[in-house]
Amino acid sequence: MTKRFTRGRIAAALAFTAAGALALTGCGGGVSDSGGGDKVASTEYKEATSGTVNLYTWSDYYPEELVKKFKKDTGITLNVDYFDSNESLEAKLRASDGAGYDVVVPSDYMVEILNKDGLLLEFDATSLPNGKNIKDDFLDVYFDKGRKVSTPYLYGTTSFAYDTDVITEDLTSWNDYFNPPESAGKVGTMNDQVEVVNAALRATGGEFCTTDGAQLQAAQDLLNGFKPRVGTINSDGILERLANGEQTMAMIWNGAAHRAIQDRPSLKYVYPKEGIALWQDNFTIPKGAENVDQAKTFLNWMLDPENMAVAVNYQAYGSGVKGTDELMSEELKSSSAIMIPEDYDLAKPVAPCNNEELTNYTKIFETFKG
Repeated sequence: MTKRFTRGRIAAALAFTAAGALALTGCGGGVSDSGGGDKVASTEYKEATSGTVNLYTWSDYYPEELVKKFKKDTGITLNVDYFDSNESLEAKLRASDGAGYDVVVPSDYMVEILNKDGLLLEFDATSLPNGKNIKDDFLDVYFDKGRKVSTPYLYGTTSFAYDTDVITEDLTSWNDYFNPPESAGKVGTMNDQVEVVNAALRATGGEFCTTDGAQLQAAQDLLNGFKPRVGTINSDGILERLANGEQTMAMIWNGAAHRAIQDRPSLKYVYPKEGIALWQDNFTIPKGAENVDQAKTFLNWMLDPENMAVAVNYQAYGSGVKGTDELMSEELKSSSAIMIPEDYDLAKPVAPCNNEELTNYTKIFETFKG
């Protein structure tokens, strides 16, 4: 089976509401075969027609079809490398002072962190020929007002899925996930401290980003009790483990759940009564990028609805780009994992924690993993 949809996600406050839509249109630009550019701010667009773009993205999160199509359409070679968490991406960019890659794909909150620390190039997405294709709700996002350092890629939700042929109980909550029935066997969870700790706080009735000792301890105790039931703490391969029956329950992103359900229809993606997180991933250019014109050409190319729709239909997530609604497959439009139920209003963005609050999360998560 093809390995797909194994990407790490962390939720943060996005300026959009849940639905299964996507989009975009257009093309254009000048001509330049050179890389480089102003590493502080670069709003001039010069369409490159040769060279290389080095993309650093989530594991198996960019279709090979688009790699080939980009080369055919633009003459630019696209090299793809992978990471498994926002924190891995952050560490790599800090170690290199923003060099080594031309385009990276941080989640919402990580865009804000990297930008505040001067690790991203300012280029103004609206200055791109296809910048007009960014949906209005995805333009003035909290983590990048006016899209000065990013363009939207894909968005979705994080919950858990389980095999109803094996687990006959009706699981409806995060409390059910952290206290799985014996029939579930060893459960999968993500190597993602914010997703895991926030889910534990949901289950125990705590507040996100809390510094309250009692709330943090309750989440820690829940995770400690859950640990003996955990088979893997890994954000990669979730889809495969559920689809092939290696695991019967795991925390998962909705796009990965959709694909796993295609292979194993008895799987069910849960909409917990405590709520789930909305998240968004984005294309950005590190400040140390060597091939800036090529990077901008890539971002502009991905803001074409026909190109973005390939990612949408392959990865099974939504996109904040105009025009892809019409290009979404009928399979996705009818998917219970992709289309949030009309009567479920608990899929919401989650505000990011500050450094002190994240330190508490790290302590809890490292204890859980240790």
